[in-house]
Amino acid sequence: MTEGAEPPSWSATELAQLRLDAIESFVRWWGTEAKAAYQEYFRTALATVDALLSLTDDLRTFGPEVLQNDDPKLREAARYLAGPPLSEDDLKILTGASRLWLPGNLTSVVSVILQALDAERFPWLTEPQRTPTSAERERARLWTAGLLAAQKAATGRRSHLSRKQERAIDDVLQGPLRFTKVSPRTISSVRDLEPGEYCRQSLVGGTRADLSVGLRDRLLVIECKVSNSEVNSYKRLNHEVGDKATKWKLAFGNQAVPAAVLSGAYSLANLESAQRTGITLFWEHDLASFVDFVSRTR
Repeated sequence: MTEGAEPPSWSATELAQLRLDAIESFVRWWGTEAKAAYQEYFRTALATVDALLSLTDDLRTFGPEVLQNDDPKLREAARYLAGPPLSEDDLKILTGASRLWLPGNLTSVVSVILQALDAERFPWLTEPQRTPTSAERERARLWTAGLLAAQKAATGRRSHLSRKQERAIDDVLQGPLRFTKVSPRTISSVRDLEPGEYCRQSLVGGTRADLSVGLRDRLLVIECKVSNSEVNSYKRLNHEVGDKATKWKLAFGNQAVPAAVLSGAYSLANLESAQRTGITLFWEHDLASFVDFVSRTR
């Protein structure tokens, strides 16, 4: 094993192929796990919407008392009665309340939601109120659950894919590389992590890193990044990782190896630019280069 082994550096041709492989891997994931996850989000959302409709006589008695039971799912579903749905930040601005769910603020919250109610979804609530037809009620419950599930799926996808990346790195570090996972810590010196140790979510050189890996002579500092579009890849890779890489280099010089583990869609130009600025690129769909580099430097 050679001390000071260089991290991988990809040619333009190699990067072009790796980015296509990453997109293909994402497409496979979307066709299986993403669809299954949405269906689960939808089932959960539909159960919550049904509970809200039942508690409020199909929203005809919707009032502050419904939100007093401290059920975050009901409160979230209530925000999605509006057209368009209201975020908690929207409600804070519109009600003037910094803490929405205090008992004294619930009347204002309900008032704003009712004013913003989607009349297309809930036509029976327009003056004069009436009992919804079975078709109207069914359309409204499915429509509302779909809006809620779509938002949950979008948010959940990002966090799920990030966790998936970190688990993949855990598997190779603890498996073939036989590293020891240690507790998160503040890392101000390369030797704050011994060779053969790694940790998650630690403060490195003043900024947080997803994973930090102790090598024999250096510190491998890793950000896990998922990009859902080539345009978005600049923010995820060049901006977010680039800013941190600059700080790590200032803090540790050549003893720091800033790196990103990537999945999703990235533009070739952004990949080439990131590599030129000193960011080592690894790929979730093919961690062989990661295993090779770490094994030569541990």
